[in-house]
Amino acid sequence: MKKKYTAKEARNLILDTASLLFIEKGYEQTSISDIVTGLDGLTRGAIYHHFESKYHIIVGIAKRFIPEQELLDSIDKRDDLSGLGKIQTILLESMFNEDITKSTVISLSLLRDPVFISIYNTQMCEVFVPIIERYIIAGNADGSITSPQPAQMAEVVILLTSTWFIQALFPSTAESFFEKLKAAQYVLKQSGVNVISDEVFSTIVQKLTEAAKR
Repeated sequence: MKKKYTAKEARNLILDTASLLFIEKGYEQTSISDIVTGLDGLTRGAIYHHFESKYHIIVGIAKRFIPEQELLDSIDKRDDLSGLGKIQTILLESMFNEDITKSTVISLSLLRDPVFISIYNTQMCEVFVPIIERYIIAGNADGSITSPQPAQMAEVVILLTSTWFIQALFPSTAESFFEKLKAAQYVLKQSGVNVISDEVFSTIVQKLTEAAKR
């Protein structure tokens, strides 16, 4: 008897299966039929119920690296955070949120795939740039940020806190990673958007150190 899946379980199974196939065979070489074969009881129809095409599947994989809308909305509603504080909270959630970590662990190797990196960067920019721009404007108003170009600085924040740290694009050792983190901290601080403050820097180092010991 075929196992019955909830909509969320079916979607996750499709994304997990596709991730492994994209890593093994490459995105271009993987077909919908390949994905169906790797599924446990789900049909081609089930795939198309959740995703319009193979492209929408890889977009779905990329979106797993982004906090869900519910979490983003909860950060947006927090009156105790400044504009800068909201950006910092999004950064830390993106890096260390348990749900994101669990759902992306299978897909990490895809960050070496040029097709996936392109889609990943596009999704990051489409989702985060408007949000960060809005928080930079809010930060300019509440005094936590001093940046005369909110739209452009929002893009710089994404480049320095996301794209620059993709190992496949900019290889680094564990030691040089922290040097890059210091460089990003310096650039953002000098730009008036101190996202990687000393406190945030320490939090990142602590969490990465703890993760390395597991």
